[in-house]
Amino acid sequence: MINIKITERVRSIEYAIRDVIVYARALAKSGKKIYYLNIGDPVAFDFDTPEHIKQALFEAVRSGANAYSTSEGLPELREAISEKEKRLNNVDISADDIIVTSGISEGIQMVMAALVDAGDEILLPGPTYPPYISYTKFFGGKPVTYETVEERGWQPNVDDLRRKISDRTRAIVVINPNNPCGALYDEKTLRRILDLAAEHGVPVISDEIYDQLVFEKRFVSTASLAKDVPVIGMNGFSKAYLMTGWRLGYIYFHSPKGELKD
Repeated sequence: MINIKITERVRSIEYAIRDVIVYARALAKSGKKIYYLNIGDPVAFDFDTPEHIKQALFEAVRSGANAYSTSEGLPELREAISEKEKRLNNVDISADDIIVTSGISEGIQMVMAALVDAGDEILLPGPTYPPYISYTKFFGGKPVTYETVEERGWQPNVDDLRRKISDRTRAIVVINPNNPCGALYDEKTLRRILDLAAEHGVPVISDEIYDQLVFEKRFVSTASLAKDVPVIGMNGFSKAYLMTGWRLGYIYFHSPKGELKD
């Protein structure tokens, strides 16, 4: 028998919301009814992908759109994303500033691969979406969580964030609307985080996959407020457009002063 050596970076990866599936399936085999709420999948619970989206896919396949696309994504899709961000989120980016990804998870992996060397630190809201921790560790970095305050609706503690910044910090992650706590960050909080990032010369990674799933308050995109800080935006089609199984996301680069043009 051949023993395959597994690398230490793989051994360190944990993903609790998926790891729990192993135990859930074991219970299901015993006859218990299990509701899988660990993954945010509206399509699994009586929501359906809109008919016009399904029809568009059908027509595209029938018309022969089955070859490789450009590595950064179809130009017409990136143009549509650019228009959407401008119309809904007041973020002015061109199609050239957008990369289409296989869901946000691939986007997280790509960004961490670009930013993190051994010993570097990424600041994350705590609690946070687990892949930010996993991919930071995978590339030899250290995830550092800053406090979010339950008594204030899980809003970030910007003073704690300030205390956690070091000369090893490579980015500040903002997840807004927040996963997993559901908080919607107000404009004042976002501006304080951007000011802090500018002070220390680090970019902000803004995960906004739930941007259209807000009800009582207005969503404000981080990039729409940025004046002198580069913002790496993360978004996709899974939640608002009910396309979870399509694995379609995107990264955009918003750079007010050209910091990301290298």
